Amino acid sequence: MKRHVDDELKKLKDKLFKMGLLVEEALDHAMAALFERDSDKAQAVLKRDQEVNLYEIEIDELGHELIALYQPAAVDLRLITMTLKITNDLERMGDQAVNIAEKVIIINQEPPLKSFQEEFRKMADVASQMVRDSLNAFMEKDHEKAKVILEEDDVMDGINDQVYENIQKMLGEHPENIRVGLSLIMISHNLERVADLATNIAEDVIYLKRGIDVRHHIRERRENKI
Repeated sequence: MKRHVDDELKKLKDKLFKMGLLVEEALDHAMAALFERDSDKAQAVLKRDQEVNLYEIEIDELGHELIALYQPAAVDLRLITMTLKITNDLERMGDQAVNIAEKVIIINQEPPLKSFQEEFRKMADVASQMVRDSLNAFMEKDHEKAKVILEEDDVMDGINDQVYENIQKMLGEHPENIRVGLSLIMISHNLERVADLATNIAEDVIYLKRGIDVRHHIRERRENKI
């Protein structure tokens, strides 16, 4: 017999997925604003941030309501608590998109620097894919897909380090570009944080599916013991 709580859990997951799509769209638009030097697009990201925040509130309220009304069994309780935690990660990703948009508005007031476009496009692609894959892994309870995301985070860290070094070198040679250079460093950091938050979701998927906490088990991850 189908439980009424199953319908409510589906509603909770659907809201989470829609929130994730909004966050992914915000990140894509913020980076498009950078590449296209489109400050209006960046402003639109700022204006839509409230939609992400409203989803966080709705999901938080529904999740706590389910706990109070149904006193869910362990497996359902784990799903609800993981959903609430992931919602927080998504909201923080939305904040990173806002931070990027704010920096883009500053950058667009200065002469363009084209030399870093390729690196930032790669970072944006990796970050967006990690967000998308982490959400799909959660919806599908696919811990194998989640494990791949953990490795992608190492790729993002490497790109971020290289971007930082390249921009530092550029600023040493062209200190007049300090405003743009520092803004680009912050955008790189924002993208790296998005990747970290997607990794948090992947780790939650592994915990949800296998009951293993891998947050700080770096050695076990790399030896493929999860």
